[in-house]
Formats: sequence, structure tokens, C-alpha cells
Amino acid sequence: MIPNELVKLIEKQPGDIHRKDKNSVLKELAALGIDPSSELAEFFLNYTITFFKSSSSDEELCDIADPSNEIEVGTDFIQEVWELPENLICLTNVQGEGCYLYDKNSGEVLDFSLAKRDEFLAGTVQIKWSGFFEFLTWYLS
Repeated sequence: MIPNELVKLIEKQPGDIHRKDKNSVLKELAALGIDPSSELAEFFLNYTITFFKSSSSDEELCDIADPSNEIEVGTDFIQEVWELPENLICLTNVQGEGCYLYDKNSGEVLDFSLAKRDEFLAGTVQIKWSGFFEFLTWYLS
């Protein structure tokens, strides 16, 4: 269940943030291999990212489904071009040679920088957020 504090932060975001087409989300979750009972799935089944504003980050979060599949495209890029593991899902665009990554195995969110790719792959980069709701609360606060 999405924490009340996070719901309040989400509800302050501009645009039509309430998800209408849950089937498109379920399709993308399946294509990405994300557990439909995960925090990330719960968020995207209820909300769509319009123009979420963050005072904590300059990175723009992408939406998982209609009108585009930005998360799937970013994930394909980080796996094919940057050769990151298949358990990682890209949550933002990759234009700044970095992004936020969701680990679909653990539910953790990581702050990735291409400049530190070797350290990241060696496992020396620490987990930033233990879950998607914790990350999104930080992002929207």
C-alpha cells in the first residue's frame, strides 16, 4: 500500500496523474519482468508520471506505459549499450550519462553514473534506497 505521506506528494504533482488504462501497465510490467505486486507496479497501476517536479534531483522520471514506453526503451539501452545486468530497469532518461535504476529482484533503487560503471558492476556502489516508495518520497520531497 502506498504510504499516505507519498500519496500526498504525488497528488501535488501537475497534470492528470491518475492512471486510467491499467492494462497497458500490466503489459509493460510483464515485458520488463517486474512483479505486479511490487511497489513500482503498485505506483504505476495507480498513477501516471506527467511532469513530476523534484527539488532533490534534475533527473526526469519516465512513465512505464502509454503514451510511450520510455522505461522499456531506456532499459534496453542500458542493457545493450552500457551492458548493465538484466535485473536493472531504467527509471529516467540517460542523456546525462547516468540514471536511476530499479532492481527488479530486490526492489531497491540505485543512483547510477556511467563514469563509475566499473565500480558499480564490481558491487562497490552502495544501495541508495531500499525500495521504490522510499526513492519516490525522496524524489518528490
